[in-house]
Amino acid sequence: MSNYTLYIFALVFSVALYFSFVLMSKDESAQKELSSGTMMTTGFLVGSVLLVFIIVAFVMFANAIFLKRRNRELALFQLIGLSRNKVFRILLLENAMIYFGSLILGIGFGFLVSRMLLMILLRAMQIDLPVGLSFSMEAVLQTAVLYIVIFALLMIQNFVFLKRTRLIRMLNLDRTSESGRKKIGAGTMVFGIIGLLMIISGYWLSTKIFDFAMIIVPLLFGILFLTIIGTYITFKFSVAFIFNMIRRSKSGHVNVNDVLSLTSIMFKMKSNAFLLTLISVVSALSMGLMSLSYISYYSVDQTVESQTPEDYIFYEEEGLRYSEEMLQEEGIGYETVERPLIEYEVKDEGAVDFESNQADHTGQQDMKVNVVSDESVDEVDVGENQTVATGVQSYLESVVTFETGQPLTFHSGEYERTLELTKVESSSVLPSFISFGMPTVIVDEAVYEKLNSHYTPDEEYPKPEAMYGLNITGEDSMDIHNMMDIEDHPGFESQISQYTSLMQTTGMMMFIIGFVGFAFLLTSGCILYFKQIGESEDEKDSYTILRKLGFSEDEIMKGLSIKMVITFGIPLLIGLLHTYFAVKAGWFLFGTAMWTPMLTVMGGYIVLYSLFGVLSLLNYRKVVRRSM
Repeated sequence: MSNYTLYIFALVFSVALYFSFVLMSKDESAQKELSSGTMMTTGFLVGSVLLVFIIVAFVMFANAIFLKRRNRELALFQLIGLSRNKVFRILLLENAMIYFGSLILGIGFGFLVSRMLLMILLRAMQIDLPVGLSFSMEAVLQTAVLYIVIFALLMIQNFVFLKRTRLIRMLNLDRTSESGRKKIGAGTMVFGIIGLLMIISGYWLSTKIFDFAMIIVPLLFGILFLTIIGTYITFKFSVAFIFNMIRRSKSGHVNVNDVLSLTSIMFKMKSNAFLLTLISVVSALSMGLMSLSYISYYSVDQTVESQTPEDYIFYEEEGLRYSEEMLQEEGIGYETVERPLIEYEVKDEGAVDFESNQADHTGQQDMKVNVVSDESVDEVDVGENQTVATGVQSYLESVVTFETGQPLTFHSGEYERTLELTKVESSSVLPSFISFGMPTVIVDEAVYEKLNSHYTPDEEYPKPEAMYGLNITGEDSMDIHNMMDIEDHPGFESQISQYTSLMQTTGMMMFIIGFVGFAFLLTSGCILYFKQIGESEDEKDSYTILRKLGFSEDEIMKGLSIKMVITFGIPLLIGLLHTYFAVKAGWFLFGTAMWTPMLTVMGGYIVLYSLFGVLSLLNYRKVVRRSM
């Protein structure tokens, strides 16, 4: 009965997972509230395709375990005279009843879960919309078609199993060791060291990826090769090598804990190397993408501030005057901001230090910066021989370093002026369509006038002479934005519009990636849990022998606890390390903060993953108790 329970759970769970996701994508009320309905459709389409791959792999793996647990039953059918075709027809009928019953249950459960998930999605995108009960026959049809295809694949899997598995092997399938348990020799030691070195090399290269910008694509493939193949070799050889060294250090004095944990895992991990590699790598991919999407979501406020530092910024002075008239007519209070600017080059010396590799690749030894006067920036007063750098975002820190207390030299033609850099800030005073992501330095008004008098504009790529913006007195709103955003209005950028758009985009992205990542976490955790259930039944005789030798339940469970920590912990640890180095390599391209979003994702993953280890341990305790 326990075999059926696991199989039905896997089917119902996978149906509910997919149907709830598809049903959310069909919600018309949510699409109408989005600034871009196409974004929602596209996002859910990509997510549903990824879910299909995860679910197909999960259901087929669960079916393989189901077949293995019933091997003796299937063999007995043949021993009493039933042909393999008749056994297959029995399986076909039995699976059809279980499968389509689970499909109905999964759709019902998925319908209930989808409403809760839609509420989470709308909350993430900061959309205030009541969530009602809505049902879609299109979603039911889409789910049914997918699972009919999966059912056909499962029947092919069952047919191949019956045709290719000999009767004698079927009778002893659950007694067959997953590993040949060959003696660990010099080859294992060599390959074990190679696997660890490959992973370490991949990590080191990931920290240097932007130092070799000209070969970044082949370098990325090289890093993937080293980490993925290195992970496989680690599970195949390194783990066995390390545990064998630990066992040898005991000089033959192994206890029951060593027998139940180290000795068992040495060979089990070697035989399951491909599966564990897949789980570790895809776990790292899931956590990495979830971390990067959360970094983008977490950084929306700062991103909007850096791109649009005022409530409204206009491409031309005409736009500012036009908006002033509209706001005056409506009686809305505002303050205008006019910020003249010039562009200067600063030398790669003193306060500015270009990364040597970047300078070599670009051939550029100096950097262009925008210069504004402290008179045009509120609450900023800069000394005559001082300057403040603003708009220094995280992505700039990978190519250039600013050091306070050092001289910063401006030059235009023959003219040079050196000031002391006193402060570096990430906040911006110019919008991104003017600064193009480069820093803006604030200088004293007298120094600005002097620099302006020697300024030679770039005729090929002319720079705007000033930034024109305004801030609404009190709090801005979408009503004010919509009033100004009419066809005849000259172009402008709006903080509230960008914030709304980014919250919806990053919220949608975070939800879809999180949902798919959560789906993989649950399916991979279930796979390891199912394998532990199978292993616990296979090892039941060993526990009986240990109990007869006088070992207590607690002594056996202590060794099994160590086994669970290692079985679930090593793939998780490798996945976490992969995630850290992957995110660290390029997080600054997605937002302004790394640690809080990344650690939040990792912490949630660890907690949920650990639950499967606890469930496995509870199952082992039941088996140990039944062993006497």
